[in-house]
Amino acid sequence: LAQANFLRFLRSPPTRKARMAALEEPKRPQNPYWLWLSENREQLTKESGSAGVGAVGKLAGQKWKAMSDVDKKPYETKGADLSKKYAQKMADFVAAGGVKGKR
Repeated sequence: LAQANFLRFLRSPPTRKARMAALEEPKRPQNPYWLWLSENREQLTKESGSAGVGAVGKLAGQKWKAMSDVDKKPYETKGADLSKKYAQKMADFVAAGGVKGKR
């Protein structure tokens, strides 16, 4: 009898609460600066001479501002692609009954 109840439980449709728990709001993508920083963090750490967040962040900000638009273009393109994918995932999430901003 216990096994029959367990099997019936496994076959039963999930409750609203269980469906909502299965939905996970997509995370926002990184912007072009953060994409560039993640690729260049090791080099920037060596160049700054410190692994501290402040030193690396300050150097990274200066280098990013000094970069030409041509150098930034691959990161901006990748960022735009990630933003489009995020928008689609968010639309699917909302259509499935998810609520934006409630993590």
